[in-house]
Amino acid sequence: MKLEEGGFSDWVKIPAKMQSQFFELAEKQAKKVKAKLLRDKEKLCALKKVLAFSSIADNDNWKSWRVAVVDGSDSPVMSERIGGRFGTYGATYHIFQGLELVDEEYYSRDFSEYQIGNPDASMKMLTLLTAMLERQTAIDCLSKDVDLIIIDGSFFGFRPNCRILHRHQFVDGGFRTGLELVKYVRDLSVRLLESGKAVGIIKRVQSSALDGWSIFKNGDDKLQLNWNDKEILSSLLKEGEFFSYETAFGDPIAFNYYTRLALAYSRYALNLDRSMGSILKAVKGDVHRNIRKDLYCEPEVILRTARHYVRCAYPAPAFCVETPLSYDLAPLLAFFKASCNKATGLPIQLDLTDQDVTIPAGFTREFVEEIEARLAKDPELDKYELENHFGSLNPQKQE
Repeated sequence: MKLEEGGFSDWVKIPAKMQSQFFELAEKQAKKVKAKLLRDKEKLCALKKVLAFSSIADNDNWKSWRVAVVDGSDSPVMSERIGGRFGTYGATYHIFQGLELVDEEYYSRDFSEYQIGNPDASMKMLTLLTAMLERQTAIDCLSKDVDLIIIDGSFFGFRPNCRILHRHQFVDGGFRTGLELVKYVRDLSVRLLESGKAVGIIKRVQSSALDGWSIFKNGDDKLQLNWNDKEILSSLLKEGEFFSYETAFGDPIAFNYYTRLALAYSRYALNLDRSMGSILKAVKGDVHRNIRKDLYCEPEVILRTARHYVRCAYPAPAFCVETPLSYDLAPLLAFFKASCNKATGLPIQLDLTDQDVTIPAGFTREFVEEIEARLAKDPELDKYELENHFGSLNPQKQE
């Protein structure tokens, strides 16, 4: 159990009877996880035999690089008040010469809209606004004589479920609809990708392309692990090694299709007469259709990135890096290895930047309280109406 700053674990904050019940549940869950790990060990060994891993080669070309790291952050939880929804977000760039910070800037923004409507759409809007600010910041760095720009996340990681915003109306801001914002962020991301100087480091990997490839290769799901690729490759890669999807699949963008295959196979396999080739063709159609629906563009506009997994330290896990299709990996991987934070396995420049820009969980609530405090001094406003407008939607729960 992890202790908070006050010295008490969250465990002791719940009733004693529930504590006891959760201890029992933890024991049961531990047994289930153990059984799964032992069961999956053979599958993992079988997969390792057919994958190729490479060692990170020495390369000094990166030593003269000016590296910009761009990261953003938004409210983990929006502040829900009777009169509206409020969110905060920001972005920063840090430019490094080696490990020396030589330039930095910060940008802060807020977002608000009516309390009515779909809260998921509001949260998606906030996520997309954050992505927009990150892309704008990264593109600004192109004019700062940098050799490499690292963004936190995938170039098009904002895509899923953008369709729920297309008809969403802005209360304020420079866009009339969510669709206008989606197209703008899409185009900024394409511009950044086409610069040839940017790569994305993906920490929270959701792809399961190795499972999908295994299903396609073997003709069934008997060797499916139901692990994401980061977990699989963290189990297989040694310190100082990397893996590229293209090496295994023969096509750098195939991971998009195999990930979909892993998720949808059980549904398509209900038709026993269907071939694996037919299923793969169908899931490609799914991927292309989702891109068109979410981003209003043809698939080839965004399916232009390759992904690689790098392990620079043990026991830190491997991380995923996304690059343009034609990209010289050798100096990039050598840079990652040389600048690795042993605790996280990531470039220390990214860790430092992430630490500086992260918005704390309770900040947005305090931001809204600051707005209310300023308005409370305004003699033109009715105090009763003001308190009602900023009243908590659920007074039993603190944001």
